[in-house]
Amino acid sequence: SVPADNPFTDRSDARPEIWSYGHRNVQGLAWDVDRAVLWQHEHGPRGGDEINRIEAGTNYGWPIATQGIDYSGATISPFESRPGMVDPELVWTPSIAPSGLEVYRGEQFPAWQGDLLASALVSRDVRRITVDGEDLTEAEPLFGEIGDRLRDVAVAPDGSLYLLTDAPDGRVLRVVPVRATDG
Repeated sequence: SVPADNPFTDRSDARPEIWSYGHRNVQGLAWDVDRAVLWQHEHGPRGGDEINRIEAGTNYGWPIATQGIDYSGATISPFESRPGMVDPELVWTPSIAPSGLEVYRGEQFPAWQGDLLASALVSRDVRRITVDGEDLTEAEPLFGEIGDRLRDVAVAPDGSLYLLTDAPDGRVLRVVPVRATDG
């Protein structure tokens, strides 16, 4: 059913199920329970992949405002930003083709606490994005040495990571930190 507090339940010109709009191709959603923020990322066409902080009733611009261009090379829109539309928090151009999205909360990688992890198909890595208040900063690409397209990333209950590769012989990989040994 549709929650009664959805932003468009009282409008005859919109479907009541809509929470936000102006999205191109949503690939990942992650709820950050500690910050009470819904994060989302989406594919742009040739560039313009985005991370957005999703809020009820908000227009995120597609296709009126975009930093991507059409696959043919044609301009989709001359605007990267427009009044009444929310700009993305982070943009990747060229495209990394983000796939999975996760907020890291765990004990295994304490320096990543609260960071976003975005798996990617084209760049074949996981992008770690630090969240500092309202600011997102891409910290580093991770796990590129795997060499496969990465379809998803997930945090296990023990704080380790699971990566899902996108290949004919796809794999689920468990990632834990390297521990120093006594010997």
